[in-house]
Formats: sequence, structure tokens, C-alpha cells
Amino acid sequence: MLSEVQYRCLGRYREPAIVLLLTLLAFAVRVHRVDFNSLSEDESAKWAAVQEYRHGHFAGVNSEHPMLPKMLAWASLTVGERWGRLAAAHGWSSLNPEGWLRLPNVLFGAATTAILFLFCRRMMGVVGSFAASLFWAIAPLPVALNRLTEEETPLTFFTLLACYFYCRAQQADAGESARRWYDLSAIGFGLALASQYILHLLGLNALAWFLAGRMGLNRKPSHFSYTRFFLVMLLTFVVVNPVILSPANFTAIVHWLQHEGVKHSGYDFDGKLYMNFPSRLLAGVPWFYYLWLVLVKTPIPILIAVIVGSALLLRDRRTLASCFFLSLGVVQLVGLSLSGAKWIRYSLPLLPFLFLAGGYAVQQTLKAAKGKVLSQALLGSAAVILLGWPLLELQSWAPFYSFYLNAIGGEKQNITRYFAMDEVSEFDTREVAQKVCPFAPAAATVATARPMSMAYYLQDCGRADLQIVPLYDTHYAPRKEI
Repeated sequence: MLSEVQYRCLGRYREPAIVLLLTLLAFAVRVHRVDFNSLSEDESAKWAAVQEYRHGHFAGVNSEHPMLPKMLAWASLTVGERWGRLAAAHGWSSLNPEGWLRLPNVLFGAATTAILFLFCRRMMGVVGSFAASLFWAIAPLPVALNRLTEEETPLTFFTLLACYFYCRAQQADAGESARRWYDLSAIGFGLALASQYILHLLGLNALAWFLAGRMGLNRKPSHFSYTRFFLVMLLTFVVVNPVILSPANFTAIVHWLQHEGVKHSGYDFDGKLYMNFPSRLLAGVPWFYYLWLVLVKTPIPILIAVIVGSALLLRDRRTLASCFFLSLGVVQLVGLSLSGAKWIRYSLPLLPFLFLAGGYAVQQTLKAAKGKVLSQALLGSAAVILLGWPLLELQSWAPFYSFYLNAIGGEKQNITRYFAMDEVSEFDTREVAQKVCPFAPAAATVATARPMSMAYYLQDCGRADLQIVPLYDTHYAPRKEI
């Protein structure tokens, strides 16, 4: 039998070991063949921005997106180039440039697993927290999104980190300790804003704690200063995103908000073309887009856990988990659904809070089965299914995670039926360029729906002479329906 000292050591290191193993699992899944597909148009724009940064040009470069993700991509590409030279000299393996560009998001996506576990532990037991973070680690939807160089991945990581620090501040015993946690939370929200120009997640965190306060879930008065919090947040934002002080960048952001920089004005959802602008609200892509997305792109066992957990949290409203689910889960889902512009990646900040609900269902199920022999036996079988089913599906779809559909969505028979605009955005441009390069006449014109990524690959294969023209009208302006 274990001695008392050994038992205490196991108890002390159990949770860090769980966090480490889950994070490693999430990283392994996300990094597997991360460089196999081509750059999407958005990724090509970031690649071009990195090249501008290398020449000292920062202002007015891809201005609608913050500087932080592109700086991280620059650092990763620099490391990749040096590692590539070393690997070539010693016969070691290395990623393609596409993989190095995406590596920061792979790391952020894996690290989100750890933060989600720690965050859930402030609201539920080890088993529920393990389940929630496991769902994030192996569900195909977050895995696919974390393998792209898009701003939503660092936004989700830093927002969840900031929410965790804020939770620690609210639950801290000493005033000075609470202030330190609030400062860390402000830094987290500043980094989230420097990842993507989005503020509503900060407000949804505040809404969660407003609900908690109304239900008496705060243990004591908060040591919170609005002035200090927003000052720390603003300073963090400016330090890591100094180009925001450039008038050219600010003007570009305003133009983007007015749709002047938007090239993709439509979305093909389930075979029907819709206008895809935020201002169209319910007149754009159908309101049930994100509900359908979660329904068909979540493995069935995880989906069942999320649905059951959602029902339980709507019932058990006097819990902190319910407050966060209602605010950053339900309210965020409603906001996304009302907007006329919808893309799969916009759902990423929502997913941790849906998985929180799934973890809550697992925790409550375990609690209900405690002490019942038959229930515990059934629970063991359910745990095997909950873990094994998603892992087997993930393996069967690798590395085409973005195409994943469960049985409700029709599985492989319905690939690209519902979300083709997102799912194929980064496929086959490299392969097309490799076919074109050897045979295209000098100075020929190449028409493509992906002009930026095609230009990158044609230049990479030595055909800078080829002229690239987009298949779409770059000066198209949406018109009101008659």
C-alpha cells in the first residue's frame, strides 16, 4: 500500500500531470502534418506582411489585423529558416514554411487546453475539468481552426487566460493578491485585443460576474479599480501593437469596418449563396449557421455531453459555471447568430464554454453515479466511448480535420456540402502552381480565385513573369436589393 507521504505526492502532482498530458496530446494532434496544405488567402496576406516587417515597414501593412500575431509568425519563420539550414546539414526533419507560419497558433491552441482545465477547476471537479479540456484537445473543429494562421486562436487563448485570472482575483482572499490577479487579467485582455480588434468578450466576462454577483456567488467585495484595470489593459495593447498609433493604420481599420476592404461578399451555405456582411444581421447567412456547425462538426459523444450539460447549467443557474455558460456561451452564440457575416473561425471563442458545459455534464453524471455499483459500471463504459470514439474519428479524418462531419452531417458523403467556403480555402493552390509552372508560356496570365496565395507559389517556383488576375471583381460594391 502507498504510504501517506507517497499518497500526498501523488495528489500534489496529479493535476499538473493531467494538464501536461492533455496539452501534449493537443499539441501532437495539431502539429501532425500542419504544413501539408497550401496557404489560404488570409495566410498569404500575413506572409506578405511578415516580408514587409522584415524590411522595416510596419504602418499600413495588413492594417485591419493587429500586429501581435504577425510578429509571432515572423519569429516562428525566422526560427524555421535557421532550423531548416541546420536540419539540411544534419539530415534532420523540418516543417515546410507553411508549417512554421502556423506553428504559433498550434502552440496557442495546445496551451488553451491547459488554461481551460485550470479555468474549469475554479468551478467544478477534476473529472469535469478533464473532460472539458479533453474535448478541446481532440474535437476536430478547434483542432482544424488552430492549424490556420488566423487571429481567433490567440484571441481565444488570451481571452480564456484573462477570464481565468479574473476568476482568481474574484476568489482571492487578500486584497493585494486580488489586485495582482486583476492586473494579470487586464494584461490578458490587452493581449486578446492585440490579437484581434474585438472588445465584446471583455464585456461578456463582466456580464458573467454581474450574474454571479446577483446570485451571491462572490465570496467578498471585489478589490477592483476600473481606472487601473483599463489603464493596464490599454498599455499592454499599445506596447505589443504600437502601429495602432499610426493614422494610416487607424484609417485602414475604419475603412475595413465600412466594408471597403472586404473581397469576399458572399457565402455558399448548403448550396445557396448568401450575402455575408455583419450589417445585414438576420438578412445574411441564416441565423442557425453556428448551431448547425456545432451539431454536425462535433463528435456525437461530445455533442451529447454538451447538450446535456447545457440543459443542466440552464437548470443550475446558481453556479459560477452557469454564469459563464450563459454569458460567454449563450449570449455569445446569440450575437454570432444575429450577425449577417458568418465564418467557421468566428465560432472558436465560443467553443471553450460549450465544452465547459460538456465537462459539467460529466461531473454531474459522476456525482449521481457515486456509490451505485451498476451506475459505476455503466459509467466506465461511457468513459471509454467518450474518449475512444472522438479519438478514432480524429485519426480517420487526419489530416483533413476541416472536412470533418459526424453522422448527423452525413460524414464523408457530404464533404464540403455545408461550409465549403471555409473548408477548401487553403487546399490545392500549391499543387495547381506546381502544374502551371513548367508549362505556362512566358508572361502568361493566370486567373484564380486565390490571387495572393497563387502569386506566392508561382514566385516560389521561379515564375514571377506570370500575371495573376482574380476571378472576382476587386471593385465590386454590394448593392441594395430592389
